[in-house]
Amino acid sequence: MAVRCEVTNPSEEHFPEKGILSETVHKNDYTALVVMHLAPGEELNEHTSKFPVWIQTMEGQGVLKTPSGEHKMRPGTWIFLDPSEEHAVYPVGDKVLRFALVIMK
Repeated sequence: MAVRCEVTNPSEEHFPEKGILSETVHKNDYTALVVMHLAPGEELNEHTSKFPVWIQTMEGQGVLKTPSGEHKMRPGTWIFLDPSEEHAVYPVGDKVLRFALVIMK
């Protein structure tokens, strides 16, 4: 079964000047597609996922930190995380960092 998802920019009124916005675009028994928006100065502290994850940067600049090093995030960048791999994410600069997570269950 094919599933089509369209990710659009949230309107200014729906995105706070500070904070983190998480939008689940699609979820089924096998995968989830989540779009994250991190305002400048915010950070996703160290955490893990029990599933493999692909991360695709859509807008802005950021850094994904893992025990093996720091990975630059810019539009078009894809990063793969193994299950249980510790990571943290933070934006760089004065613009929102927007990225999609493809979580494989």
